[in-house]
Amino acid sequence: MDRAGLQREATEAFAALDPPKQLTLDSLTALVEEHRGRKILIRSVPHLGADRLSGLWLSLPNVELVLHAETGSKLHREQIILHELAHMVLRHDLLDGQDGHVASLLPDLDPRTVARVLSRCDRQSEPEVAAESLADVFAAALARGRRAERTEPLNFRGVFG
Repeated sequence: MDRAGLQREATEAFAALDPPKQLTLDSLTALVEEHRGRKILIRSVPHLGADRLSGLWLSLPNVELVLHAETGSKLHREQIILHELAHMVLRHDLLDGQDGHVASLLPDLDPRTVARVLSRCDRQSEPEVAAESLADVFAAALARGRRAERTEPLNFRGVFG
């Protein structure tokens, strides 16, 4: 699929969540939990991000686990999390990417889980571009929500003095 098609897919996936006008990271996470039918845990990992990998999503039997690099920027942290939430919404855990030697890398994890994680190292792959497109849609909605929060008190004062 071309980039425009992936962006269209992202826009449609966002609309299907039926988000509120004033979206926050917490309310978005709750929507994705509802969409996935399970709890999402988000955790910072000190050594993540030392190379190319700044975020990671593991779909475990009872929980969706989002790991992100520690960062001094709230917006950077948020974008990493949004990217991983986008993978969940787009159901990228259902993609097939098994490799014969994957089980030997992390023997305690399901080989399909490891294969999916490793296949996401190519940032130009369709799943990565689609996830980043949806993360951008999420970020724009969060920004609109923040702007609305800042203007509401002014509007309230304008109406009620």
